[in-house]
Amino acid sequence: MTTLTTERLTFLQKLKNLQDIMGEYAWEKDGINRHQSYKYVTEKQYKHNFKKALKQAGLIWKMETIGYEFVPAISDKMHMVICNFRGQIIDPETGEREEYLFSGSGADNGDKALYKAVTGGHKFFLAANFNVAEDNDPESDVDEEPKSNYTPPEKREEIKEGLLDKDGAATKMQINSLKKALKLLREADPSQEEFIAAIAEKTENFTNIKKKACEALIIKVGEMIEAAKNAEKEDKDV
Repeated sequence: MTTLTTERLTFLQKLKNLQDIMGEYAWEKDGINRHQSYKYVTEKQYKHNFKKALKQAGLIWKMETIGYEFVPAISDKMHMVICNFRGQIIDPETGEREEYLFSGSGADNGDKALYKAVTGGHKFFLAANFNVAEDNDPESDVDEEPKSNYTPPEKREEIKEGLLDKDGAATKMQINSLKKALKLLREADPSQEEFIAAIAEKTENFTNIKKKACEALIIKVGEMIEAAKNAEKEDKDV
């Protein structure tokens, strides 16, 4: 049996305090994704609350990029950056620390893909480890009670491996986002029914699709929705 030092026990108590503080915040969905029509907790709110909680708990946060992959031409206009990160929560009084590995991806038609990957990765880390529930079920048509995104310690290693495996199967969240995007595309442009049916058939009714392919499709469908809305607006203006 491993005996913990006094310094380690003190650090773990501070880490618990940090988690308690983060869990007590009234997280509000202060941002709106206009492409996929849902609200979300913004990066500004995440960072603001995390900064306050760290100060109260007497801890500091360090985050670094340990590798990235540039994926060109995922659509006619977009490219993607997939980043792997190492984060550390450190007790400045003793040097005790806890290390976390996580990933993030971002797509853009300019120079902001890396920024989006960093932002997404940081937000996912905070949501998964500090009980931040955004309740963004893409298929939900009614308001539900917020669900905890806290990840039990015994599941964290499994999740880390899954995040780093970008060639693995798409996650439930990704598949739900794709389904929601396709539903919005059908509403915006009924002529795309054949395209939507082809995706469902090729992915075996969304049961056989890789993470990269799913991310690329979500972005592509979002562009198609925007194009359909712009075309409709132009028709009305004529």
